[in-house]
Amino acid sequence: MKKKSGNISIRELFRQKLGKTRVIPGADVKSQLMRRVARKEFMQFNPDRLNIYYLGGIFIAGIASALLFISPSGHTDQTMSSVKPENPHKIDTVDYLSIPAHQSIKEASYGSDVIYNKSLTDSINSESRDKSSVTVNDSGREKKTNEAYPAAISNSLSKNRLSIGRPTDKLSLQSGYNDNEFLIETSASVGCAPLKVWFHNKSNTSDSCRWTFGDGGYSDERDPEWIFDIEGVYNVILQIFSHDGKHLEATKTVTVHPRPQAHFEIIPEKAILPDDEISFLNFSRDAVQYKWDFGDGFTSELFEPRHKYLLFSSYNISLVVISNWGCSDTLTVLNAFSGSVYFIDFPNAFIPDEQGQSGGYFSSKSDEAAQVFHPSYSGVTDYHLKIFSKLGIQIFESNDINIGWDGYNKGQLCDPGVYIWKVRGKFRNGEPFIKMGDVMLLKN
Repeated sequence: MKKKSGNISIRELFRQKLGKTRVIPGADVKSQLMRRVARKEFMQFNPDRLNIYYLGGIFIAGIASALLFISPSGHTDQTMSSVKPENPHKIDTVDYLSIPAHQSIKEASYGSDVIYNKSLTDSINSESRDKSSVTVNDSGREKKTNEAYPAAISNSLSKNRLSIGRPTDKLSLQSGYNDNEFLIETSASVGCAPLKVWFHNKSNTSDSCRWTFGDGGYSDERDPEWIFDIEGVYNVILQIFSHDGKHLEATKTVTVHPRPQAHFEIIPEKAILPDDEISFLNFSRDAVQYKWDFGDGFTSELFEPRHKYLLFSSYNISLVVISNWGCSDTLTVLNAFSGSVYFIDFPNAFIPDEQGQSGGYFSSKSDEAAQVFHPSYSGVTDYHLKIFSKLGIQIFESNDINIGWDGYNKGQLCDPGVYIWKVRGKFRNGEPFIKMGDVMLLKN
C-alpha cells in the first residue's frame, strides 16, 4: 500500500534520497553469504556439480556392491572376476539412483551380456524439464530451479530396474512383470490339428506354477503335454508363484491349422478288370495338392484321374491330400476291386417248364420262375458244364455259358430228384476253375 505525502510517495522519496547510495559489505559478510549459497547449491540437484544426490547415489552403490560380493556362505569374494554365477540365467540389478543422473544411462555390463534402457533416460530428462520451475528472488531476478528433477528420478526409477545379463526367476517375480516368452519352451508352436505339444518351464525355481492353454484346459505340472484337437490360435500362459506372494507370468502363442480330409469313390463300383477303365471321384476338402497311388506302380497328381489296369488283381488305392499350411490326410482303400472278383456260382434247385423244352435258353422271365438251371458268373472265358444222374450217367452237357439245362433229356422231362453237376473253365485273368455240386429238380 502506498502512503502519500502530498504528491510524492514514500517509495519515490527513498529513491531520491538513497538511489545513489552504495553499501560495501565487509569480508566476513561476503564469506558467510558464499557459504550459505554453497550449502544451498549442495542441497539442490545440479548435473554439473557435486551435490547431496550424487553422494546418496555413491552411498547406495557402495552398499549394493558390498551385497553383490557377499557369497551365500557369508564370505566376501575379492575380485569381480572370481564371481561365477550359479545359474547362467541369473539377473543382477542396479538401481538407477547409483548412476549419475546427468549422464546418459547407456549400458551396464556383466560378462558379455549388455542391456540398457535409453527410453527410460529420455523420459526422466523430459519429465524433469517439464517440472522445472521459475521463481523470482528478492532482487526481482528470475531464477530457474530443478527441485522437481530428483522427484522425477525417484518416481520413474522406483518402477524400473536396469537389467544386466538374463533375468533370474527370483528377481523377476514382480507383479505385472510379464511377456517373458523365453521362460516357455515348446516342442512346436505351429502345427496341424490334432497338435500334441510338450511344454517346458525353463525357470530354475521350485515355486508352484500353473499353465493355462487357451482352450479351457489347464495344468499344474511343471512340464505338461497338451493336445490341441481344434484349429485356432491359443495364448498359453505360464504363471509362477513364489512363497512371498509375488508371481511371474509368461505367454506363448500356439497356432493350430485345420487338417484337410481325404475322400474319394471308385467308378464303376463293381468294375471288371482289366476290361473297365476306372474313374476316381474326389470328394476331399480343404486341400490344394493331391497324390494318388493306384497300387500297381502308377501314380497321379490330378484332381480326378482315370486309370486302366492291365491285369486283374486286388489293388490297394491311396490318396494323400495336402492343405495350404502343409497339413495332410490320407485315405487308403484296401482290396479296392474285391467286389469284382471273377466267380461262377450255380443254384441248388430249379423247376422245369412242363409245357415243353426251352433248349436251355433263359431270360429274366424264365429266371423269375427258376425254369432253367444255369450259373451266375463274372469274367468267365472258357466254360464246360456236365449234368449226371445219381447213378453217374451223363444226361446233359454244354460249352456255352449262355445255355443251361431245362430239365429234359432226349426230349423227355427228367424225374424229380437230386442231380450232380460239374463245371470247369478259365477266368479272364487265365486262372482255371473246377467246381462240382448237386441240384434238386422239382415239379409244380
